[in-house]
Amino acid sequence: MTSPAEQGGTLWHVEDSGAGHRVTLKKVAREVGVSMATVSKVVNGRAGVSASTRARVQHVIGELGYVSIGERQRSTHERGETSIELLVDAKDIANPYISTFLQGVMEAAGQFEVGVTMRNLTGVERRDPVPWAQKLARSGRSGVIELTSGFSAARARALRAVALPMVLVDPIDVPRTSIPSIGATNWQGAYEATRHLLDLGHRNIAYIGGPDGAACDIARAHGWAAAMAEAGVPVDATAVLRHSYTFDHGFTAARTLLGAPDRPTAIFAGSDVSAMGVLEAARQAGLTVPDDLSVVGFDDTAIARLATPPLTTVHQPIADIGRTAIITLLRLARGESLVTKRSELATELVVRATTAPPSRGIDNPPPQA
Repeated sequence: MTSPAEQGGTLWHVEDSGAGHRVTLKKVAREVGVSMATVSKVVNGRAGVSASTRARVQHVIGELGYVSIGERQRSTHERGETSIELLVDAKDIANPYISTFLQGVMEAAGQFEVGVTMRNLTGVERRDPVPWAQKLARSGRSGVIELTSGFSAARARALRAVALPMVLVDPIDVPRTSIPSIGATNWQGAYEATRHLLDLGHRNIAYIGGPDGAACDIARAHGWAAAMAEAGVPVDATAVLRHSYTFDHGFTAARTLLGAPDRPTAIFAGSDVSAMGVLEAARQAGLTVPDDLSVVGFDDTAIARLATPPLTTVHQPIADIGRTAIITLLRLARGESLVTKRSELATELVVRATTAPPSRGIDNPPPQA
């Protein structure tokens, strides 16, 4: 969408995200009940406006989240480069997924000469989104990338008001059709991982999930359930053990599963980090991988290759997702339209040493007719 020209004839091109509308100088003037020229004087610090009117204009600017083009361009000119805000939850920073994602972000940022400011999402969530978005715009940011976060309509509206695009990467909840989002083919990857275990002869295959309600994890659970159903082994995707994509959750969930009378012969974990916890739980239970238990992860981060034994896992192009996020945001900042708001990069199963046919003597009923 192309916004109307502000005073001075400058045009600012922004694709309509559906999350509110950009606040213009004209809208501020209408809210205060003064002319656009009066608002322009206040914004630019010029004389000729009474103290009371100036105060009213400044109050409405703060409430609506207005940022002038001059403020935005001044900051960008002073810094001499395009700048992007990247929001990441600090508690997840040690996750290999994050480091691999950042590798792709940094490569694309270097290629396009873009500055990236990384900030703790938790701190941003505690702030009033309107002044937060205004500060970003006045700092010359070109847009915001949020990594694995819950969608905030308030943040989306505030960013839209100052004409800053937003891109979500692996959003926790279902991606909004109005906000561009990037992820991987989670369902397909999980389906292929489960199909691999089924082809080896496993029938008692458990899935260990991640955050409750996370869209990517729901897709993975459904991919697992679909493959199991095709093999004549129906499972309940809603009964999956869920908490987080962490070593501790993988370990705790695996101990629960392996301690059951009908323990699984194979476990598919929703992340490589969780799979590491499964490997440790198996070791402590006196089980050998893959002779007694097959294990599959998801992500194909560096730890999958370094695990003992090396982990069979679903490769998702995490670095490419990072590069795509930068490119998508730059396109939006230039006012370009996207063919689709949701991009999913292809996954691929990587077979290593943690999967094998189930041991003899473990009951594995054949598929139903």
